[in-house]
Amino acid sequence: MRDQAKIVIFATVVCLVCSILLALVSTALAPRQARNKANDVKTKVLQVFGAAVTDEKGKLCVSQDELDALFATRITGIVLDAEGQLVADRAVETLTPQQISDRDKATGMKAFYPVYVYVDPGTSEKQYAIHVSGKGLWSTIKGFMALKDDLSTIAGIVFYEHQETPGLGGEVEKPYFQDRFKGKQWLEDGKRCEFQITKPGGAPNPHAVDGITAATMTCLGVEDFLNADFCVYNRYFEKLRMQQ
Repeated sequence: MRDQAKIVIFATVVCLVCSILLALVSTALAPRQARNKANDVKTKVLQVFGAAVTDEKGKLCVSQDELDALFATRITGIVLDAEGQLVADRAVETLTPQQISDRDKATGMKAFYPVYVYVDPGTSEKQYAIHVSGKGLWSTIKGFMALKDDLSTIAGIVFYEHQETPGLGGEVEKPYFQDRFKGKQWLEDGKRCEFQITKPGGAPNPHAVDGITAATMTCLGVEDFLNADFCVYNRYFEKLRMQQ
């Protein structure tokens, strides 16, 4: 009995010590993890606008100070609600990944929709980046889409998080697929069009891109959430177009 008691006490002490150590490590790493998440957003937003902040392998090629300075001087952010209305008391920095990615099961809408406005230092021309996300085949796919100042022409798109099948749906992250979106249009004669991702070689108009071979379900998912998200953002963009 004494031996069993010693074993129980020893196991309890070990578990307690390990729990305390894990809690301390987690607390110590929390600021760094938060910083890394913020850096990832800044990097992807700047990247979709064409800013050279990563190398050929996708690694950050500017210092922390340079990244912060680029974002602070060239980017401003606003937050919209699910109706496309401006949320004045919210900042994009305060939004959690869940608030801009997870759709409500009842309404199919997200909690918030962030917009990032980029000002070109040379021309003072504005571009707008929107966050897009939704279900592919196996996972939630997340990305940023940049629009030129007409709020119709796609300037770039970056899909930055997914768990799709490598070599199939996972090709959404490859430059060859993302480059197909550049120059495509959301509007025709001032009216929003349904964007299409077609079978390879089948893109029939300025509102469609060729899909990925053997990744039909992933492409259909991307098509669905791009249209759903842009529909919300476009309610706000319609007001901006009237002011231009």
